[in-house]
Parts: sequence; structure tokens; C-alpha cells
Amino acid sequence: MLAYEAAASVPLEVVGLFRDRAVVRAAGGEKLLKVGESLNGVTLLSADAAGATVRYQGETYEVALSNRVSGTFQPVQQAQLVLTADRLGQYQVRGAVNNQYTNFLVDTGASVVALNSTLANSMQVDYLAGKKGAVQTAQGTVEAWFVTLGEVAVGGLRAYNVQAAVIEGDFPRMPLLGMSFLRQVSIEESGGVLTLTQAK
Repeated sequence: MLAYEAAASVPLEVVGLFRDRAVVRAAGGEKLLKVGESLNGVTLLSADAAGATVRYQGETYEVALSNRVSGTFQPVQQAQLVLTADRLGQYQVRGAVNNQYTNFLVDTGASVVALNSTLANSMQVDYLAGKKGAVQTAQGTVEAWFVTLGEVAVGGLRAYNVQAAVIEGDFPRMPLLGMSFLRQVSIEESGGVLTLTQAK
């Protein structure tokens, strides 16, 4: 059992999660910590898309995105991810497929999550067991296999049993975060800022 006692009198919040890194707020400070680094007495022990493990005053705490550890343990807040468009007006985000990390390009025009066969193989996605078909791309109609991904995660947002298309070859170079994921979250775009919120 992990203790959430008065030892954690300094409010602590994890506001960003990455593999072996986390953005931590503690005692009025905020910093991107790598595993082993500390901020105001809080040391990051581990981190991935699911959460972070930290040590504070000799106690160990598991903290999900936007959890607060203070005098008492607070419920998980609704996960939210805010993205800023790049110079091409595109939104890119770090995420994971079945705990295998990659970068996504957010694409509301794609009906499903799409990834190339090279990446699928490296992620051990058995796409050849999926349903064979075809998809329309900028290069024309190409062969694809339609599969179900157990979990897709970006930031603190998660979707399960996500439909995806695996396209033979190296296209798309960056996986597309399509509507089979995006329809499971709330989407708001304004002035080059995209906000994704976990559906309740």
C-alpha cells in the first residue's frame, strides 16, 4: 500500500507525462524532470503515459496525470491535452499504441488511426491477421489491413479497442491519429490551439 499522509504537505501535481520524464509542479515550481531528477524535494522514480512514481520525504507515491497529492489524496481530474499547431498548421503529439511509443499527427480527416506496416511490425501489431482491404491516400488506392488496437494513449487520454488501418510500406511516415480515437474524446479547436478532453 502507498501512503498519502501529512508527509506530502507540499501540493504536488503531474501535468505532463512522457516515457521516463514528467512535468511536475511542486511548492510553486514547475519543471520537466527525467527519472532520478528532483524538484523541491520531489524525486521522479519512473514515468510513462500511464502515470508517474515519485518519492517525497521518504514516501513513494503513484500519481496519474493531474492528480494532486497534498494532505489528502484527491480524485483524478478529467484528463486534458492542449496542443499548439506547428508552422504548417498541423498538430503533433507523443503517444503510444499498446504501450509502444510513437509520435502521432492529429488528422480529423482520417476515419481511423493509420500506421505503416514497418511501424506496425516494430510494435508487434499482428496486422496480417486483420481484414484485408484498401484505403485512398494522396498516392492513390493502396493495400491495407484493418485491425483493432487494444489501447491508444496520448498524454493522459486513453481509448480502447480502437479501429486502425495498417498500410503496406512506409506511408504514412508518421501515424495518423484519426477519428476512431478522436471520436472517443472531446475536441475543441480555436486560434491554432487544439484541446482534447477525456470523455466522461
